[in-house]
Amino acid sequence: MRTQYNRIRAQIGDLKALLSDSGDYLGAARDQHDRLASLGLFTIRPDDPEQAACPLCASPVTSAHDIATQIRDDLARLDDDVEFVSDDTARTRTLIEEAHEQQRDINAALVRNRQAQQELAAGMRQANALANQALRAASVQGRISLYLETAALAQTAPAVRDRTAALTQLIGELEDALGEDTQADRLASFLSRINQKITTKARALRLEHSEHPIRLDLVKLTVVADTPRGPVPLSDMGSGENWLGYHIATLLSLHEWCTEQNRPLPRFLILDQPSQVYFPSDYDGTAPELLGNDRNMLLRAYQVIADTVELLSPGFQVIVIEHADLDGEPFRSAVVRRWRGTGTGLVPNSWIDTAG
Repeated sequence: MRTQYNRIRAQIGDLKALLSDSGDYLGAARDQHDRLASLGLFTIRPDDPEQAACPLCASPVTSAHDIATQIRDDLARLDDDVEFVSDDTARTRTLIEEAHEQQRDINAALVRNRQAQQELAAGMRQANALANQALRAASVQGRISLYLETAALAQTAPAVRDRTAALTQLIGELEDALGEDTQADRLASFLSRINQKITTKARALRLEHSEHPIRLDLVKLTVVADTPRGPVPLSDMGSGENWLGYHIATLLSLHEWCTEQNRPLPRFLILDQPSQVYFPSDYDGTAPELLGNDRNMLLRAYQVIADTVELLSPGFQVIVIEHADLDGEPFRSAVVRRWRGTGTGLVPNSWIDTAG
């Protein structure tokens, strides 16, 4: 109904605009008619319709005939237009009045609807109030039931033992264990044991400076050898062979300590091509040949790895991805897949063919 009301209001606006335009046109037409009528001084002679007569002496005026005729034609046309527009204006007023009547009817219907809505809203509020009262009554009833049940349990259940003193003592012990001094002492103790393991593995690998105590510097996050001349960090220990050996010794020692102490560290270590330090920078990936000390050093590295895995078995695993293929132990017996030529590598050939 609101849509219909707005549509009728727009229609009334259009009709009023049309009525205004008609009034403007009638005003202009009447002004034009009055101006032309004031010029209608020439009359037609009765004895000669083709001649115009002078309004003063009634003598024929031949030159004014055409002008008088055109003025009379314009007056007749204006009279017809004014009569037509006047009729149309009356009809427009009638339509406006009919539209106003429709507006009044729709407005009355809207008032009735609004009253019905208000009555419905009042009924809904009353219904909600009744529902809320029922909910409140149910809530009170539930509280009473809970109180009665709790009271019955309190009468039958045993008394709760007061553990406040014991818990307070335990909290104090834990706070003492977490103290800065205690933490520092524990860390120093743990590092001492880990450093002993690193030194033992470094000597088994015959690394440079391994005859001196080796320690893990947590501040600089590096390995340091404590020599009589002073500390020597890993960056000053020379060749890539030493760097590889100390990395392997440190990683294995950390895993060994964490496994023995059952610390939450993953029980595996992945090494990617430890033999890379023995290859030239332009190595093309073909089967490498390691001779002499390089081969012996690499076999010692794998022996240290095997000894650590055996010591912690079955709680620790080392996975090595390697280019070298040594024929000595423990390398040979530890090989799971060979990727050269046999087609039995970790990635099946069918996967590679499909990807290609």
